This record gives sequence, C-alpha cells and structure tokens, in this order.
Amino acid sequence: MSDDIARLVAEEAAASEDNRDAPLLADSAVGRPNRPRSAVYSVRLNLEEVASLQALAEEVGVPASTLVRSWIVDQLRSARGEFGEAEAELRAAQLHLAHLQRHLVRPVP
Repeated sequence: MSDDIARLVAEEAAASEDNRDAPLLADSAVGRPNRPRSAVYSVRLNLEEVASLQALAEEVGVPASTLVRSWIVDQLRSARGEFGEAEAELRAAQLHLAHLQRHLVRPVP
C-alpha cells in the first residue's frame, strides 16, 4: 500500500472513531457482517405505537428494528443478571446524551 493510501486510510479511520455517535445518513445500509442469520419475530403494534417508535428511532439515528432489538437484548441481559443497575443506568444516560447531542447539532429552522 502506498504511503498516500495508508495515510488516507489512517485519517478516515481516525475521523470515523472521532464521530462514532454521528447519525447515519438516510441512504446508509445497516448490517451485521460475519454474523449468522437469526430468527425474526413479528410484533403487532397499533399505528400510534408504530409512529412513536419510528419517531424515536429517527431521533436516536437508528432503524426502528435496531432500536427494538436493542431494547429486547437489554431486557434479556438484565433478566439474566448480565449487567447490574449501575450499567443499566449508564446505558440509559448514554442514550439520553446521544439524544441531546443530536438536538444540539440540528440546524434551527
């Protein structure tokens, strides 16, 4: 790899790490490479619940299915005692801070 390409790759990697919590672009594809396919569950929600879920997912900057999956995984981990109350509070605080950050960087109409 030439020095210019190596430098460019290093710069892009550093920029990516510096902006980990930046919202994804609207046309970004979110995937889980190198992970086996898993089961899919259907959940019935009324239109108001779906709208609320989609709005929250947009605020957080992730697809609605990713948000729901994270909630389920968090609850399963909590039920199995895989993380304590302090970690749960920290995760909630991180989500809240990410939400606030997105509101701070939004342009004012």
